[in-house]
Amino acid sequence: MPHPFRISTLMAILAAALPLKVLAQSLDGDYLGKRVLTKGDAPPCHKQDDVSVTIRGDILLFSDGTLKDEPVGFGPPHSDGSFHLLHVEMGGRTVDIHGRIAGNAVDADVTNAPCEYHWHVEKK
Repeated sequence: MPHPFRISTLMAILAAALPLKVLAQSLDGDYLGKRVLTKGDAPPCHKQDDVSVTIRGDILLFSDGTLKDEPVGFGPPHSDGSFHLLHVEMGGRTVDIHGRIAGNAVDADVTNAPCEYHWHVEKK
């Protein structure tokens, strides 16, 4: 007969892993919204722009007025829905994304020097 401690430990591990898997699956989809300039000068920064984000598993695709489906690695968010991504573009320029997923919305603060933006996108 299995030891009760082993069963309870296994159940705790499965219970902890299940919400992340369910959360990751429920994140997949297309999100539409705006990004708004929070720091930086226009030009070169856009004051406001329509943006879209598509999440498919561990990839986030970002589109704006200039970029189309720019891939960014996307790991599962923390249990509170927060996430942090550091994307390195061609040429070594970095984009730092701190965000949170709540319900069907993603809010993120994005630094793409010399510009800083706030994104708000909702799942469609």
